[in-house]
Amino acid sequence: MALFASSAPPPTLERSYQQAQAAFNCGEDALPTLDAALALAGNRNDETVWRLRVLHAKALLRRGNRSKVLDDVSQPFPVALANSDVAIDRLLVLSWISNDPDSTRYFEQAKRIATTKRPKRLGEVLFVHARSERELTEALSAAKRAGDVATEANILGKLGVVAAKNERFAEAIDFAQRARRLAGACDLTFLHRTEGNLGWYYNELGDLDSAEEHLRNAVAVAARVHADDNRVVYLLQLGESEMSRGDRIAARRDFVTARDVAVALGSNHSASAFIDIATLELLDGHVAQAQHINETARPATPPVTLQSRILSGRIDLARGSLDAARDVFLGVIGEATTKAARWQAETWLAQVYAARHEEQQADAHFRTAIATVDEARSEIDSNELRFSFPDVAAQLYDAYIEFLVEQHRDVDALRIAELNRARTLSEELKPESGERFEPVAKVRAARTVALSYRLGRTRSFLWVITPAGVQRFDLPPAETIQQTVNAYVKSIALRQSGSYGDDLYRMLVAPAAGVLRGLAEIAIIPDGRLAALNFETLVNPATHRYWIEDVTIESAPSLRLLSAARSDPAAGRLLLVENAQPPDRTLPPLKYATEELRLVRSHFPNVTALAGAEATPRAYVAAEPERYAFIHFVAHGVATQQRPLDSAIVLASDPTGYKLYAREILAHRLNARLVTISSCFGAGRRAYQGEGLVGLAWAFLGAGAHEVIAALWEVNDRATPDLMDAMYTAIRNGRDPVDALRIAKLKLLHSHTIYAKPFYWATFVVYTGA
Repeated sequence: MALFASSAPPPTLERSYQQAQAAFNCGEDALPTLDAALALAGNRNDETVWRLRVLHAKALLRRGNRSKVLDDVSQPFPVALANSDVAIDRLLVLSWISNDPDSTRYFEQAKRIATTKRPKRLGEVLFVHARSERELTEALSAAKRAGDVATEANILGKLGVVAAKNERFAEAIDFAQRARRLAGACDLTFLHRTEGNLGWYYNELGDLDSAEEHLRNAVAVAARVHADDNRVVYLLQLGESEMSRGDRIAARRDFVTARDVAVALGSNHSASAFIDIATLELLDGHVAQAQHINETARPATPPVTLQSRILSGRIDLARGSLDAARDVFLGVIGEATTKAARWQAETWLAQVYAARHEEQQADAHFRTAIATVDEARSEIDSNELRFSFPDVAAQLYDAYIEFLVEQHRDVDALRIAELNRARTLSEELKPESGERFEPVAKVRAARTVALSYRLGRTRSFLWVITPAGVQRFDLPPAETIQQTVNAYVKSIALRQSGSYGDDLYRMLVAPAAGVLRGLAEIAIIPDGRLAALNFETLVNPATHRYWIEDVTIESAPSLRLLSAARSDPAAGRLLLVENAQPPDRTLPPLKYATEELRLVRSHFPNVTALAGAEATPRAYVAAEPERYAFIHFVAHGVATQQRPLDSAIVLASDPTGYKLYAREILAHRLNARLVTISSCFGAGRRAYQGEGLVGLAWAFLGAGAHEVIAALWEVNDRATPDLMDAMYTAIRNGRDPVDALRIAKLKLLHSHTIYAKPFYWATFVVYTGA
């Protein structure tokens, strides 16, 4: 007797279609399933078969195989399906692969069916042929009315691209983020395009960290779904971001990979890859090789042609062919359609005139370039997107400052460095504006001496501003300084000793030792990575003493924001906010918070205390913080790298949550003489060129606090109460906060205990910025 073997039922065409559609939606290869299903269908010509054919055509188009698409959609179409969804899908495919006027004719047929018979499809149909923002907005409205979330996401993504092409990058980011929230989690094709676009937008705003994160995601997903032409674009953008921050090894790796893939595909993007590789060759001093590769590029599109021409002008400049370089850059300026291309060409043209010793012409073009950058920046309405914008124009400012230094115009060079310093914070506080502010008058009013730093690619600068005048000193290149700062900050965190403190003193202070001799108070205006360094920890190699033992140091975002000296520093009310038991269970209880609260409040006769469950974000706002001269927080702090204004003080829970965010702090104006944030990383984790560290301290300064004490790294819960007690004792005795904090730090430094290590006392820094 024969036994019947059990087996799975043969797949139906409908089941095959559903499997293929799911794979297609997730960016996976649906063609094998579709090929098998269509072979099984034979001569059938019903709706299911047509859905399979149209999906097969879409899968071929995704692969870039347009030649076989017509075979799928040109077969006789059943009259009974004339007003169906699949009829719309077929007509849309035909419109994609046809030339005008046939393309327009197919689109109009699809639109007529959607309008009269299938209104839920109207948004999708309108999107296919939308060319303007108005048409995209009309399609978006139709998709929303129909509840067509997938189409809504696609339209938002396209609106982002249109906004970016019109240089509205902040708006483009908003569109892309909204699109990503709506898109299906498994739609890998949509994901890599959105991630790639976000990388492009952030690159244009100078936020290289965010750009690289999105672009790496885009590269990985595009490789997974075999979207090789898109992967080339993402690799080029990633390499350009890496080149901007000085990582030429990584940039070359990505450029070469992009070139090889693009050449294999026969893609037009190969021209951009050749130009990027040629740019690296020029930066490495290989002028002839750069010219040869640039000439190999043969760009096909106007933006890439301009990129190649700018590089050609730079090569002429490097060779000393100044007339040729001038003509190239003048031509680019006349034809450029974007602000970025204009200010790049203006910057290089200024350097051509500088090389020709035509200083007035050079100065005029530098100023035109800066005005163009400022115009682009003014169109960004988000603080967080403005933070990184100075990175976009770093080359311009470096070149202009170098030009002014070579002209022995040291004060003008300092003014230009200050133009790009703490711009966003300055707009919150509205200090003295304009290029002609007087640095010497500023330090006289503040009764201090300022050390203003500017890190540059080939050399860095230090300006020492005293009541007697301004002196400039040349320092090592940015890369040398930054590497030493990173090593020193790491050694402090590990409680290790080493020579980095001595090395940094030699780099950053010793060149100006003659001017600084005998001075007691110094304001540091850092640049870039220097914002993460406490200058008090630098070690004088001659005396083996920390610099804090010789001078009082505060940090300022810019010369304009130096605070004038104030009398009666101890007067005023105290708002004391303490939360020892954070709602977030990943954060440990603060064992000594209650002790710190007790010690701090003992120094003030007039105290409002929010403690424990009463210390909520809503309670802070309700306490009217603008009424207090002193505000002191004893709580955990959370500093975010990607979005600094999401940094927060962790308080007790209320209906709004338990975090007092930096953006909320910024929204409530203050008049505080001093805000003290006794929590980890209160100064922030991310330093922007020009803007400095952005986090809780930045937010309190932006809200109007005259001075803020915040931490650069972890705060030791045990050591902090004694430090704060000593500081407020000195304030009560009439000392200024910066002097008082120094007194407290010296007490720990000379304690002959473990707390004498810089890790324990040097985390707190005084920031002035009113």
